[in-house]
Amino acid sequence: MNKNPTLYGVILSAGKGNRLFGKIKALLKIGDKTFIEKIISNFEKSGVKDIIIILGYKADIVKKYLELKKIPKIGTSVKVIVNSNYNSQQLTSLKLAVENLPKNCAGIIFTPVDHPLVKLTTYKKLLSAWKKNKDKICLPSYNYRKGHPALFPKEIFEKILTENLSGGARALIKKYPGKVKYIVVNDPGTVNDFDSMEDFKRSKL
Repeated sequence: MNKNPTLYGVILSAGKGNRLFGKIKALLKIGDKTFIEKIISNFEKSGVKDIIIILGYKADIVKKYLELKKIPKIGTSVKVIVNSNYNSQQLTSLKLAVENLPKNCAGIIFTPVDHPLVKLTTYKKLLSAWKKNKDKICLPSYNYRKGHPALFPKEIFEKILTENLSGGARALIKKYPGKVKYIVVNDPGTVNDFDSMEDFKRSKL
C-alpha cells in the first residue's frame, strides 16, 4: 500500500446474509456491476486509493471474482482480510480492519457492502467535509436519517478496539455526539440497504 496514506476505504462484506438464500451479497449486481465493484469504483473515483475488504462467507469465491475481473485498477491497493467468525456482529469485521491499518492512517471511510446505491457525489461530499474536520466522525444525513458510508478519524480507532460497543459502531455516535458532524445529502442510497432478496427485487436493479 502507499507509504503515505491519509484515508483508507473499508468495505465490510463478511456476513452470510441469512435472507439471501445462499447468494453472496457482494456479488449481487447493479446493472453490469456487482455491489462490491460499485463501491470500489466509488472509492477510486473519489480519490481513495487504499482499500481494505473484510470477507467471510464464501470468501474464496469473492476473491476469485475480483482476480478474474482484475479489480482494483492500477494505482489502487486492495488488501483482503478474511473474518473466519463471519456469523458474529459486524463490529468484529470493523475491528479487524482497524487492526490492520498502518500507523500513519489518518482515518477510514467505511461501508457495509449492502449499500451499493450511494452516489459518487456523496462520497466526494463526505471526503470534502472530512478534510475540513479531520477530528470529527462524518456521517451522511438523508431526511434526518444517518446512513453510510461513515468517516471515522484516527482518534476513534482505539475506542473501536477497546470500548464495549454493544450497539456496534453506532454506539460511538451516541456516546460521543460532540464528535459527530452530519453531512446533509440528497441520496436515499445512504439509508437503502439490502438484507433480503425481497429488498433486492424491490429495487428493480
